Amino acid sequence: MAELAPRFPTTPAQAIDLSRVKALVCEPSGLLRQGIRLALNNIGIRTISEANTFLAAHKACEEGDHDFLIVNQEIEANDASYLLRQMRAGNLGRDPFIVTVMLLASRDEPKVRAAMDSGPDDLLLIPFAPDQLMNRLKVLVERRKPFVVTHDYIGPDRRAAPRPGATSATQFHVPNPMRARGQGVTPERYLKAKQDSLAAIAVERIKRLAATIEWECNALTICHRESRATPETNFRSLVKLDSVADEMSTRVQKTLGHTTDTIDGFLLDVRKLKNNPSIMTYSDVESLSMIGRKIASTYTSR
Repeated sequence: MAELAPRFPTTPAQAIDLSRVKALVCEPSGLLRQGIRLALNNIGIRTISEANTFLAAHKACEEGDHDFLIVNQEIEANDASYLLRQMRAGNLGRDPFIVTVMLLASRDEPKVRAAMDSGPDDLLLIPFAPDQLMNRLKVLVERRKPFVVTHDYIGPDRRAAPRPGATSATQFHVPNPMRARGQGVTPERYLKAKQDSLAAIAVERIKRLAATIEWECNALTICHRESRATPETNFRSLVKLDSVADEMSTRVQKTLGHTTDTIDGFLLDVRKLKNNPSIMTYSDVESLSMIGRKIASTYTSR
């Protein structure tokens, strides 16, 4: 299995002082916040910020310098997994590698899936005993899972094992801010490790986005060739291509410093077709597929 991002250097024998760790608790229930604070205190964490509304949670995630986040998936009827997705993508906050435990109020499958897809290090079902949280945190400090990257996910590897016949995803050993702070790693050293991991993940994300463009174009082609296309299926595919190509254009400019004329031209074509998917022809699909293959061949082998 390839390993693009360097391991964050640590000394196993070096003591970890959790009293240095900064935690953020985003939880609307005062009683539950009190229990979480007690559990964190019991393992040595003393610096704890709290947020009990969605806006307060967003501001704290955006502005705070925290190493650990515990967040309820639902705050004031808002899906707080959105916050974590934005953090993992680098669009919110200072550190996309913040160690995170997400709290769930139910085992409802859509909510569990949404929580997992946002990239937490662990999930914890409410109610839970303080010892459960303490034990999870001890594991996360010592043995955090490596990250994986797809076109729609950045976060800890969620699989117990690869699916039979599936290609193993590249794993990235990202820095662990709890462990780093607890070991007294200097801010400069941690920043260097973070930047190295971010650079490797950004390149992998571009490759995944390019492969998704080609795959979606191929699916559109088959659908039209077999006369199964409808305005609705066209629109769904075009919406996905719009989102993926838009992100890819931004990332290619920012990460690689490349011009993005081909991607932007593809995006313009997609948006024109999206405005009227009912008139989309097989010729339109072939044209998109040709450009999609060109994009994929340019970036998937990097």
